[in-house]
Amino acid sequence: MRKTSALLAVATAAASTAAIIALPAAASAAAPPSAATTGPATAATTAATVPTFDYRDCPQLPPGVDPTKWRCEVLVAEGTATIGGATLPFDFTAVTHAEGPLPDGTPGQVFGGFRAASLPVPGRQSGDGHGPKLWMRPQLTAVPDFYSQSGAMSLTFQLTGPRLAPQCSIGTNAAPVQIAAGRVPGTTQWISQNPPIITFQVLDQTLAVPEVSGCGREAEELNRRFGLPSPSGANRLSGTAFYSFKNYAQL
Repeated sequence: MRKTSALLAVATAAASTAAIIALPAAASAAAPPSAATTGPATAATTAATVPTFDYRDCPQLPPGVDPTKWRCEVLVAEGTATIGGATLPFDFTAVTHAEGPLPDGTPGQVFGGFRAASLPVPGRQSGDGHGPKLWMRPQLTAVPDFYSQSGAMSLTFQLTGPRLAPQCSIGTNAAPVQIAAGRVPGTTQWISQNPPIITFQVLDQTLAVPEVSGCGREAEELNRRFGLPSPSGANRLSGTAFYSFKNYAQL
């Protein structure tokens, strides 16, 4: 992965938000990534560029918790999304949250931030072909549940380029694209024990992608270019994720 800082080497950083999720024990039965069964790193895995994890978005903890029992976790992921007839790169440069026991002993989470690169869309949009003419950046629209095994995130994909309206995107805050990129079985591997670094493959073949929104006169051209709307089963998101964490006593 081409990064100098956590899923980093970004062209543009996405926005970050914060919220607290207090989950009952029944809702948190799924093990977090660090508790997964893992195997030794293979030569192919260790040959990949392991990111330097960025902990700048580690959130403030809820009142009354023991910080020595909480940890800040950072996920980095990069790959491609095939939407209709187009294959597009994505780069989640840092997805950050904290988790640990709440004062009543139940598991808790605090979301820290979501950063994603703005990447050029392959092919030409318009103009003379010198340099990228269309850029895409994922943006998070809701706080995800990191205890869930589904890997679900609600995203919009901001589109920028010549003649595009400022709010041009695939998906909207009211109707985002639902991504459920689960781990590919058998791909989880420890890269390092100290610091802890785990890698695994992610895959989602269920996402449905709506037409573009807020793109003005270019909407028809963009829908045709991406083959939108594109129903579930016609799209695919796949990539490689890296995960690490620090106890709050280490921050």
